[in-house]
Amino acid sequence: MSKTVTDRLARLLDAEREALLKGDFEAVEALMPEKEALANSFDETNAANLRLLSAALLRNSALLVAAKEGVSTVMTTLKKQRDARMTLSSYDSHGNATKISQPTRGTERRF
Repeated sequence: MSKTVTDRLARLLDAEREALLKGDFEAVEALMPEKEALANSFDETNAANLRLLSAALLRNSALLVAAKEGVSTVMTTLKKQRDARMTLSSYDSHGNATKISQPTRGTERRF
């Protein structure tokens, strides 16, 4: 494998990092086929070249994990907000937790 493949993968990892920091997941997805093709061109004889890129690979891996956790947190927060609009948590006279749900809204017709 030539040094140019290593350089191309390094530039691709930098582009992926920038996209992750911007939250541009479509750009990250668009880079995946080329990243996989370049990564598959490495073999045991080129392990030294791959080790040179390991820091960038680890950095991007950590960014991907952080992005996944961030999206998961946002989804959880949005679900809690939706649930808060639909139900009210309270306690009855015996101290037992209870939820009071809003009725589903339909069309009200008055004649």
